[in-house]
This record gives sequence, C-alpha cells and structure tokens, in this order.
Amino acid sequence: MTAASISVSIFITFFVCYICLQGSVSYIAILLSVIIPLIVAPLSSWHLLGLLMKIDKLEKEMRKLASLDPLTELCNRRAFFNDAKLAIRCAEQERRVVSVIALDLDRFKAINDSYGHSAGDAVLRHFAATIRANCRTSDLIGRLGGEEFALLLPNTSAVAAYALAQRLHLALRGTVVAYEQSKILYTVSIGVISLVPRETDTIETMLNKADRSLYLAKETGRNCTMVFDG
Repeated sequence: MTAASISVSIFITFFVCYICLQGSVSYIAILLSVIIPLIVAPLSSWHLLGLLMKIDKLEKEMRKLASLDPLTELCNRRAFFNDAKLAIRCAEQERRVVSVIALDLDRFKAINDSYGHSAGDAVLRHFAATIRANCRTSDLIGRLGGEEFALLLPNTSAVAAYALAQRLHLALRGTVVAYEQSKILYTVSIGVISLVPRETDTIETMLNKADRSLYLAKETGRNCTMVFDG
C-alpha cells in the first residue's frame, strides 16, 4: 500500500508540475512526493489493517455461532451432519470402524411439566457437560433438537462405544441437577451402531439404525443402551 501511495504521489506531482509549471519539476517536489506517503501511508494502512483484522475476527465468531447450539454450545444439527459426513467418508477411505450413538433423555417432558422449561434447560446443559467430560476431543457431539443428541466416534469399535454409553449412565446415576429448591434426577436411553463405512453408508442411514436401537432401549425400560446388530 505504501509503494502504491508513493507511485500515485509521484504521478500526481509530475502531472501538476507539467500543467501548472509548464514542465518544470523541482527536486523538492519529488522528494516531498516520496516522503509524505512514507509517513502517511503506514499510519492509515495500520488503521485499515486493524479494521480488517476486526472484521475477520467477527466473521470467524459468526461462523462459530452459526454452527453451535446456543443452549448447550454443542454442534447444532446442521453442523453435526456436515462434519459427520466428512468423518464417515474419511473412515470409508481408510477402512476404519466408526460408531454413531443416538441419545434421548427419558421422560424429559415430565421434567418440563413438573419444574418448568428453565429447569429443562438446566438439565440439557448438565447433560451436554456430562457428554463432554466423557468424550475425546476427536469425537463429534451434536444436539439434534429438543432432548435428542448424537455422537460420532471415529476409529471406535462397538465395544468401546458401548463402554462410553455405560460411563454416561454411571455419571448420571451419580449426579443430580440442582435447580432452585429442587434436585432433579434424570436418565438417558442410548442406541449404538458401529461399522466400517461403505459407499452406501451415510450419517443419515447410520443414525437411523442407532435410533432403532434407541427405541428398543426405550421399550425395554429406558435408562439403558442397545447396540444395533443388523
């Protein structure tokens, strides 16, 4: 930017001198046409650079906010599905097993009806924190809507995915959600699917199979995990 400013300044100096001074160009004028941009351009460009950096930071924050669920700060449904598609295709290419887990809080409507929606929000935040505490940084965690959550676990067998589900059950048995004067207990039903993805396997098909296992867990009595066996 400074070089461009100097070039423009010299051009303007020569142009003005030829028009006003009939072709006579002084060395002082040329010197000033170089020195002034050297002083002014960095100052103005520094301010512009600062504005551009702020804009870039705001854009990154906006993109981050657009991909997060505002209540739990987990991936929202769109972000989860987008990232899960990439993870599954990567597992397909590398021939690695991947696990998808569907989770649904048990009798969540009863919590909202008994304690209010603010209490329900507190339960959802507590559950999100419990999942984070038991997952790896490489695991993809999403809130699909309401009390429905999903996990994608790269390079994770059915045994390891089931073990994670059991840790979640154990963690919920050992804690309560304190809300105003109440202590709220809750449980979760879980469905698990694990496989080495093929071309026909997508996050939608895998999550559908995990959901089928989750519904079986609900029918079995809730607060348990079922693994899809094909």
